[in-house]
Amino acid sequence: MFNYRTLVSTITVMAFLAVWEFAPRAGIVDATFTSQPTRVVAAGLEIIRTAGFLHDVSVSLSEFALGFTLAIAVGVPLGLVLGRFPVLRYVLDPPIMAIYATPHLALLPIIVVWLGIGMQSKIAVAFVSGVIPILVNAMAGVRGVDGSWIVAARSFSAREWDVFVKVILPASLPSVILGIRLGLSRAVLGVVVAEMYQSQAGVGNEIMRYGSEFRTDYLLFDVLLVSLFGLTATSAVRALEERLWTAGE
Repeated sequence: MFNYRTLVSTITVMAFLAVWEFAPRAGIVDATFTSQPTRVVAAGLEIIRTAGFLHDVSVSLSEFALGFTLAIAVGVPLGLVLGRFPVLRYVLDPPIMAIYATPHLALLPIIVVWLGIGMQSKIAVAFVSGVIPILVNAMAGVRGVDGSWIVAARSFSAREWDVFVKVILPASLPSVILGIRLGLSRAVLGVVVAEMYQSQAGVGNEIMRYGSEFRTDYLLFDVLLVSLFGLTATSAVRALEERLWTAGE
């Protein structure tokens, strides 16, 4: 199944690249607007040689890593606690759901007003974008634990901490990983858009600059670079998620 899926995916990608390359050559579309794979690769090689490329990448990665790490550190334990204690969940559920329903990028202007255009605002956007999916899925994972397991553990005189660590936490772990995967993609989006909105460095800042200069080849290279990072990171988390689901069956 894995080999078949890989084969189909490879054929699809190759077909897309072939159409993308030869459609402008055939005059079907204007390469000024769509570019071509060969032109994007050439532009990418030129970008990589520039002195500021590694700086922009390191800035974006640092903002994402710090913001997303904070999102995991806050979202996972808070979600587990809210899922376990209904009274606390009833108190905090309305504001959490309000933030969850609000487009997080709509909060970007006020975050910039509070924290400025430096790294702090990008870290905050990554945190806000990533923490809610993690929190909500962790909470749902705890609430979805089979009650008979908890009753069985307590029948053997298990304390509340033992029930939480040995029953609830392992059973809710797949949902926690799912939340991390969803939060990861949102955090990447948040960092890039925040850099596009107001920034002095970062890949998002370069995307905005190339777009304003109508340099499609360079613009698409940076967009594909972000997409590749997001795909690689989410695929790694998805693989971990599938292993946990398989282990739980």
